[in-house]
Amino acid sequence: MKALAITDKGLEKIALMELDELIKIKGKAQEHAVLFDFKSYEDLFKFCYFSQSIERAILLLDEFEFKNYNDLLKKCNNVITKSILNEWFDKNMSFRVRSQRIGEHKFGSQTIEKDLGEKIILKIEKDFKYTPVVSMDSPDTTIYIYIVNNKAYLGIDLIGRDLSKRQYRMFTSAGIINANIYYALVRLANYTPKKRLIDIISKSGLISIEAALYASNTSINFFSKEFAFKKLKPFQNKNWDVFFKKLDSKKKTDKLNIIGLNPLLKSVEASKKNAKLAGVDKIISFSKMDVEWLDTKLDKNSIDIIASKVQCPSKHTAESTVRKTYKELFYQAEFIMKKLGIMILLSESTDLLKEMITKDFKLKKQGELWAGQQKYEFVIMKRK
Repeated sequence: MKALAITDKGLEKIALMELDELIKIKGKAQEHAVLFDFKSYEDLFKFCYFSQSIERAILLLDEFEFKNYNDLLKKCNNVITKSILNEWFDKNMSFRVRSQRIGEHKFGSQTIEKDLGEKIILKIEKDFKYTPVVSMDSPDTTIYIYIVNNKAYLGIDLIGRDLSKRQYRMFTSAGIINANIYYALVRLANYTPKKRLIDIISKSGLISIEAALYASNTSINFFSKEFAFKKLKPFQNKNWDVFFKKLDSKKKTDKLNIIGLNPLLKSVEASKKNAKLAGVDKIISFSKMDVEWLDTKLDKNSIDIIASKVQCPSKHTAESTVRKTYKELFYQAEFIMKKLGIMILLSESTDLLKEMITKDFKLKKQGELWAGQQKYEFVIMKRK
């Protein structure tokens, strides 16, 4: 049995790490996704419940390359023809087709959804002598086709929503991106519960919250257990309360050394409210503090990780202003960070940041993380 987990570009390795940690499975990185064999449906659902890096997951019916739209539709029809649709369809259940595309194509998502939906209806009418109900808003079964350039993955949606759009994120501010990117920073910094982590520019608390959810074994879905897999025909009679209770029983409540800082009170309050909605407000803290006061409020050599999204020069922010900010940041980091501590910073561009790295830090790694079509760059620096 195969499944596909869909990710933003740059998060494939993080998703592979989660697969290994959560259900002891080695997957294979694809473009914007990871492909894996799973041992049991319970393992698959557990991964969907706990993963912080993925957007969606589908139970894979097949994958294939295509030359053009006619070839795509023909190969989709071949998959549908060979599939045992009565495992997933019933005359009392509704369905829809959804498409997600990455790359340039001469057809739109609505076109493939309509055409593939019609072929599924014809297949069921022919084989099972009933016409399935189509529901665009709340289907029982969603056939999902994920298209990346000339590669297509056809399967059954297991999630029913975009997991990167966290439901705890009710209080936000300008410049905030999806939480899976912030989670990636936490994992790239090799954060563990024993380490002390601070976000020095915590606008909505997402880095701190994602670190706390990971460290406390708390699902991002703890307060919202609605998944598409619960409505699928083979699992409608499963005792989901027992299933989720078992998973939640490993949730930890130990206080963590995670601090989110911001000079604006409204940002601190927004962070606290989001943390409460995520269920981690009791184990992390937020404080009103400017970067220039770090050495007066935090002990020398006391921080293991600094993880933050920072500004870069733009039409809205002068380079001189950003230079001043970076200079102060490195000055303070040299004081508060432990030897061999990690500082990971994310921005639209890290050119100036890399230029200003001081002699007390070594550039360890750099890379890209994407939020949809928007590219972000990160740098990982180690305190000497």
